[in-house]
Amino acid sequence: MDIRRFLAELKGRGVYRVAAIYAAGSWALLQVGDIFFPILGFPEWAITGVLAVAALGFPVAIILAWVFEVTAEGIVEIDPEVNFGKLRLSPARLAELGLLLALIFLVGFLYLERLTLQEQFAEAVADEGSQRPSVAVMAFQNMSDDPSVDYFGDGLAEEILNLLARVDELDVAARTSSFYYKNKDFELKDVSERLGVEHILEGSVRRSGDKVRVTAQLIEMESGFNLWSQTYDRDYSDSFRIQDDIARQVVASMHIALSDASSQLLNDRPVMNPEAYDYYLRGRDYLRQSLSKESLGNAIELFAHAIELDPEYAAAHAGLCDSHLGLYRVTLAPEQFQEAKTSCEAALAIEGDVLPVYVALGNLYRYSGKYEQALEQFNKALALDPNSIDALDGLGHTYRQDNKASQAEDTFQLAIQKQPMDWRGYMGMGGLLFTRGRFEEAIPYYARITNLMPDNAQAFNDLGACYFLVGDFENAADALRRSLELEPTALAYSNAGSSLFFLGEFDEALEMYMKAVELAPDDFQNWGALGDTYRHLGGDMRELAEPMYRNAIKLAMERLSVNPSDTQTLGLLAHYQAGVGDREQALQNIARAQALAPEDVYVNYNAATAFCSLGDEDQAELALSRAVEMGYSVDLVSVDANLCVARDTTSR
Repeated sequence: MDIRRFLAELKGRGVYRVAAIYAAGSWALLQVGDIFFPILGFPEWAITGVLAVAALGFPVAIILAWVFEVTAEGIVEIDPEVNFGKLRLSPARLAELGLLLALIFLVGFLYLERLTLQEQFAEAVADEGSQRPSVAVMAFQNMSDDPSVDYFGDGLAEEILNLLARVDELDVAARTSSFYYKNKDFELKDVSERLGVEHILEGSVRRSGDKVRVTAQLIEMESGFNLWSQTYDRDYSDSFRIQDDIARQVVASMHIALSDASSQLLNDRPVMNPEAYDYYLRGRDYLRQSLSKESLGNAIELFAHAIELDPEYAAAHAGLCDSHLGLYRVTLAPEQFQEAKTSCEAALAIEGDVLPVYVALGNLYRYSGKYEQALEQFNKALALDPNSIDALDGLGHTYRQDNKASQAEDTFQLAIQKQPMDWRGYMGMGGLLFTRGRFEEAIPYYARITNLMPDNAQAFNDLGACYFLVGDFENAADALRRSLELEPTALAYSNAGSSLFFLGEFDEALEMYMKAVELAPDDFQNWGALGDTYRHLGGDMRELAEPMYRNAIKLAMERLSVNPSDTQTLGLLAHYQAGVGDREQALQNIARAQALAPEDVYVNYNAATAFCSLGDEDQAELALSRAVEMGYSVDLVSVDANLCVARDTTSR
């Protein structure tokens, strides 16, 4: 037997094919592991273990491919008769054999190189951590008899955190990560490990009249020793200077070599009106609470008081902008959007290099569909602080709303990488995957939030929606029930109503939607859901569908007056217009939505429901087929009362 015959024997026994399939499959497995192992909380060595097993399994696969063959009768042993003693090794045939061996060694080298890169990456991360000190600022504990003074401790800690986060030479855990542990039973060592920081700054405040006592201490977590601690007994009017001094002492205690810019940031701070600063801290406290008309209204009032006392207080104008934007998100009232715009522009005119101003302005442009301007503002904020989760979150959502899914995914992944304990990166990533119809992939991100923040009602709500859309109704019900227990919001009631609607329990769905309308009467989607439900209840109730749709259309048009490029609103508006028989307007809005976001699963789903209402089953089937191809659940198609072509689509 010569080399040529031996090579042919390798081909005949499928050794080449097995080698190629094994290498490709192993590489694909590694890519999946790189993405999902961190999300699922697997240890860092898990991917290395997969690499090692894959490398060891390669020669085993080659040997098995030589010895055995898969046939219709099962796995059989191949005739092993190969006379290696008669091989004639000419130079040309030696070269052929050498190429085969080189292929095998190349695959092994790639695995070894990957292992080496993993080790080098781990070392680089460790080196980076040692070069850049890190700290988490915990919420300062209120030691006063008056619980209403909580805002002062939280506000003082947040302002210290924001100041430290501007120092390029220091990594600071996000506020939402460190403040989560407020009033919870925890060990600081566990917190430092979960947040990935070397130091923790904690403190307490006590206020009595115009006097305050602030105690702060910086702990080096590896040794457990205090690097610095101090108690400040001052007048309340001096509290702004206390936060500046604590920030400087933290940096000094870590022996950080500051750049001139960082030194100037810590030392050249503006003079503040103490009373205006107090109103500002109170306003920020309300913004930290769940978004509601009451909390946002209180924030607006307090920021307005701060501005009355100090008209040049840029951060207070930015806070007012955030408050009006939050109220717009809750009520969808256009006048709130205009108020936000006025406040943002005032903040920018006063002092354009304050990070909260850029973030607030970026969100303003994002909500109005001016995506290029929004990107510009968020990038300005990131130039001031590359680790700003507020800016990264806004940037990711801007890319998502502008139908730039790849850039949005990269931005949310960067946010998770920089702040792995901040829920917003996971929420943004989950929302992006959800709108792309990748419901299975979104579930781990929402589940991660529920692990990080077990009392996050929105995360349970979104998790329940994902489970529902993949047909896991039991887990969906559990998650939605938990969301309502934590916070009975309009969104939670609306999603609960949708789950009942899809199950054909229209009476119960109607009750949920009515509660949603009661909590958010300016949300057009709740009125539209009422229209759908009344229509399918039949009888006399069907007559109530049209006024519900008419109200939904009115509110949706108001929203589009702010952002004409809102594809979700356009798609739903078309559905409502079709529901009242306005064919021409419905077709126009379907076309507009599909032109702006042709690959959005819900744009195509809403087009399908609209075409069904218009009696155009062929176009409905085409739109629904596209939605299903993009990931819309076939299980839901078969039980959706708004669809007219479910049976034809699911049988494909």
